[in-house]
Amino acid sequence: MIKVNGETITGIALIFLAFLFIMAGMVNSVWALLFWADILILVIGVAFVVLGIWSLKKDRDHAHAESKNTV
Repeated sequence: MIKVNGETITGIALIFLAFLFIMAGMVNSVWALLFWADILILVIGVAFVVLGIWSLKKDRDHAHAESKNTV
């Protein structure tokens, strides 16, 4: 069963927000000045998604190891 944790949801939201800001920068010159901040938001979002996937994998491996040790 696939689980979704808070880190993954946060990362997806930040990626969506970054793309929204980048699209706004294509339309408005003031938003275009914030292009590098948008890229930073995008990178932070990707990092949160990676952290979420890593923690899900770690939790799944930990639960699997605990089930082997039970009598």
